[in-house]
Amino acid sequence: MISSITPVTMPAVMRQRLETDQSPVASGVRRTVTALALAAALVFPSGGAVLATSPAAKPVAPAARSSIKVALDDNYPPFSFRDAEGTHMGMLQELWALWSERTGVAVELIGTDLSLAVKMVEQGKADVIDTIFRTPSRNRSLEFSAPYATLDVPVYFNADLSGITGPASLRGYTVGAKNGDACIDWLNDQGIVSISRYPSFAALIDAAVHKDILVFCIDDPSARHFLTKYGIQDRFRYTDPLYTGELHWAVRKGESALHALITEGFNRITPEERRAIEERWYGRKINGGLDANRLALLSKILIPLLVLGAATLAWNAILRRQVAAKTESLREAVSALSASEDRFRTIFDNVNDAIFIHDLDSTGIIQVNRRMIEMYRLGDHPMSALDIGMLSSGVAPYTLDDAVLWVRKAAAGQSQIFEWHARTLDGDLFWVEISMRRATVDGNDRRLVVVVRDISERKAAQERMDFLSHHDPLTLLPNRLLIQDRAAQALARSERNGRMVTLLACDLDEFRTINDSLGHGVGDALLRAVAERLKTCVRDTDTVSRTGGDEFLLLLSGLPDADAVVETVALLHETLTTPFDIDGHELTVTLSTGIAMSPADGRDFHTLLKNADIALHHAKASGRNTHRFFAEAMNVEAVAHLSIRNGLRRALERGEFLIHYQPQISLDTGKVMGAEALVRWNHPERGMIPPGSFIPIAEDSGLIVPIGEWVLREACRQAAQWSAAGLPLTVAVNLSARQLQRPDLADTVVAALADSGLDPLFLELELTESMLIENTDVVLANIRKVKALGVQLSIDDFGTGYSNLAYIGKLAVDKLKIDRSFILDLCRNHDSARITAAVIQMAHSLNLTAVAEGVEDDDTVAHLRHLRCDVAQGYHFGRPGPADAVERMARHANSVAAPAA
Repeated sequence: MISSITPVTMPAVMRQRLETDQSPVASGVRRTVTALALAAALVFPSGGAVLATSPAAKPVAPAARSSIKVALDDNYPPFSFRDAEGTHMGMLQELWALWSERTGVAVELIGTDLSLAVKMVEQGKADVIDTIFRTPSRNRSLEFSAPYATLDVPVYFNADLSGITGPASLRGYTVGAKNGDACIDWLNDQGIVSISRYPSFAALIDAAVHKDILVFCIDDPSARHFLTKYGIQDRFRYTDPLYTGELHWAVRKGESALHALITEGFNRITPEERRAIEERWYGRKINGGLDANRLALLSKILIPLLVLGAATLAWNAILRRQVAAKTESLREAVSALSASEDRFRTIFDNVNDAIFIHDLDSTGIIQVNRRMIEMYRLGDHPMSALDIGMLSSGVAPYTLDDAVLWVRKAAAGQSQIFEWHARTLDGDLFWVEISMRRATVDGNDRRLVVVVRDISERKAAQERMDFLSHHDPLTLLPNRLLIQDRAAQALARSERNGRMVTLLACDLDEFRTINDSLGHGVGDALLRAVAERLKTCVRDTDTVSRTGGDEFLLLLSGLPDADAVVETVALLHETLTTPFDIDGHELTVTLSTGIAMSPADGRDFHTLLKNADIALHHAKASGRNTHRFFAEAMNVEAVAHLSIRNGLRRALERGEFLIHYQPQISLDTGKVMGAEALVRWNHPERGMIPPGSFIPIAEDSGLIVPIGEWVLREACRQAAQWSAAGLPLTVAVNLSARQLQRPDLADTVVAALADSGLDPLFLELELTESMLIENTDVVLANIRKVKALGVQLSIDDFGTGYSNLAYIGKLAVDKLKIDRSFILDLCRNHDSARITAAVIQMAHSLNLTAVAEGVEDDDTVAHLRHLRCDVAQGYHFGRPGPADAVERMARHANSVAAPAA
C-alpha cells in the first residue's frame, strides 16, 4: 500500500523589520539585511534529503495475470500530468513502474480524463483506476484502497472579490470545476447547482484568468502548480478548505484477487523508495550545517554589504538636513492645499447632481454632497448606516445584487453610465441616471465616484410617448401596431404548440346613428364603456384593441378548439345586451363579429385580418348582431379532433409512435454535436401524422405525459447506444408544460437515465419561454431538481415570449435556441438580423451556447458564422430522420475538418 504523502515544507528565511524609522537610511538597512539573509539561505541550505536505495525486493508470487491496465487522470500534477510535448509523467508513473518491477506484472498506464477513466474501469476497459476520490456514488461500483494522499480542497476566487468564505457565500455565483471532479458532487450536496464544467484543470485556470468565471473549486496541490507555473498567484485568493479529500486507487467491485495483488505489490515498495520518489516531485527538505567553503563565501558577501550599510548611515545624516530645509516649504504647501480643499467643497456641495463616494472594501458610502442629501431625503441619517440597497427600488433589475454587478464593472476600471430606479429614504421611487468611475481619493484607489442625475420628468415623458405610440388615446386599448406585434408572437408560439390563434373583427351595429344624433362626446363615452366591457370577457393573455371608429379587434391565443371560440364570442354579445348609461342616455348596442383562425384561415396577421373582415361583412349581411366564421368546416374538424384524441389512447399500447432525430451541427468545427428527438405518429390507416395535428390534442387530454415519458426513455436509450459506439452525442428532448408541472418529473428523468445508462451530461431538456411564467414556483423547483442531476437545460424558441432573464441566470440554463422565425428571415430582414445578433451576444455574455433553428441555406450558415453562433440545425444540414441516419452523418462529418468560418 502506498503511504500517505505529506507535502514538503520549503525553507523560510528569517526577516528583520525596522518598525519605526521610515527614512532612506532605514530603507537601505532593510534592503541590506534582507540581502544578507537571502545570501545565507542560498549558500548554506539546511541540508538535502538522501535518496535511500533498498535491495531489490523479491517479486510477488506468480500472479493470475501477466499484465494490468491502469487508468488515471492525466491532468493532476504532481501525481499525473503531461508536459508541453504531451508526454505522460508524474509521481504515480514512477510508483507503478516500481510496482511492476516488484510483481513481475506488466503495467499499461492510460492517462485520460477522470470521468472517462471511471467509465473505462466500470466497463471493463481498464483494471485499475488511480487518482480518484472516494464518494458514495463511486462506492457502489468500485472497491477502494486505503488513502495514499490527503489533499485540501478550497475555493479559489478573483482577488477583486470579497466576502467569499464558504458554501453559503457561493450562492449567486457560477462555480467553475473540472468535469468529473468530486467537488461537483460536494457542491450539489450543499445545494449549489450553478456549476460550469471544464475538461481539465488547465482549462479551468484559463477561464478564471479571462474572468469567464470568478470562483472555482480545485485541489490545493494542482492549484498551486498551475498558478505558480503561469505566475498569477497574486491574482487569486482562496478560502479555508471546503473539505479534505483523499486519493485512492480502486478496482471494480468483486475483484478481490486483483485488489490483493495490487496491495501486496505496493507493500513490496519500501518507505525509503517511496520517499525518494515523492521528493523528486515535491522537492527535498533542506537541512545540515555550515562548512568552511560556505563560511568563506559568506564572508566575501558580508564584508561589502556591511561597508554599504555604513555608507548608507552617513547618507542618512545628509538627508536629514535636507528634510529639515524642506519642512517649511511643505507647511506652505499644506496651507495652499487647505484653501484648495475649501474651494472644492464649495463646488462639491453646490452642483445640481448628487455625488457620493463608495468604498469598494467596506461596500459603504463614505461621503455625500448636499444635493445627495436633498435628492434622497437623507436628513440626519448617518452615512455609515447607508448602503446602495437602501437607495434602490429593490425590484429586479434594480436590486442590491444588480447594483453589485455595476459596481464590479466599474471596479474593474470600466466607467459605467446607466439608468436606475431609485428610492428615497422615506420610500418614494424615482428615476436617475448614474455615472460611475473608479478613482483615487485620499490616496486610496479602492474608491468609486458616483454622480446621480434625477431624470424622473424625462422618463415620464418617454414612457408617455411610448404608451401613446402603441395605444388608442381614446380608450387606452392597444392600437393596431401593438396587436399586430402580439399576433406575430402568438403565431410563432402556435407553430410550436399547435394551438389556435383566433382574430375577431368586431363592429358596433348602428353606432353612426348614436354619434350623429347625440354627438361625438356621447359617442366617445360609449366607446370607452364598450371597451371596458369587452376586456371583462377575455383572459389576461388575450388582447382587446381599437383600430379606429367603432371597430375593435380581439386576439385570442391558446384556445383549445372552435367551441371555446364560440363561447367567448357568445359572452361578448351577451355582455353588450345590458344598456349603457351615458350622460343620462340609456343606450343599447349590438355587435357583429367576424372570426378567422390560424392556421386554417391564415398564418400571418395581415391574412387573418383580411379574412376576419370578410367574415364580419358576412355577419352584417346576415342581419347584424351575430357572428360568422371565415370557413364553414367546423363540424368536420370537430369529428377529426375526436378521432385523433381516441386514436392517441391506443397509439402507445400499439407502438405506433416513433422518434426521428434532427442533427445539430457545430458551426465552428462542422461536427455533429447532438440531435433533437422529435416524436412522430405512424397511424395504421392515415399514415404519418404531423406533430402539429396531435401534440395539442395530447396536451389538452393529458396524454402528453405518458407520451413524453416514452420519448424521454427512448431518446436516452438511443443516446446511450451512440455513446457506446464511440459517438458521444447529446440528445435534446422537448418537455411539455404538463410534464414540467408534475412533482415526479425528476424521478422520471432519473429512471430514464438509470435504465439506459446514459451520462446526464449527454441529455438536454428543452423548455419554452412561456413555461417560465406559468406556475413559476412549481416549475422552478422542478428545474432545480433536474439541473442538480447534471442534465443540460435549453430555452427553446427564444425571442418570441416574455422571458424573465433573472430566471435564466438562476436556473443555470446551458443553451438558448433562437426561434426559427428570426433565422428564416436572417438574410432578408434587418430586424431579424439585429434580434438574432442580440440573442447570440446575450447568450455569450451569460456563458451560454447559442443554437439557431430552421437553417435552410448556405447564406444563412455564413451569416450565423459571422455572428459567432455556436450550433445550428435545420433542413440545410438534415431533415428529421431515423437514428442510423444521424449516426452515418455524424461519423462522416466528424471525420473531416470543419469548413473555415
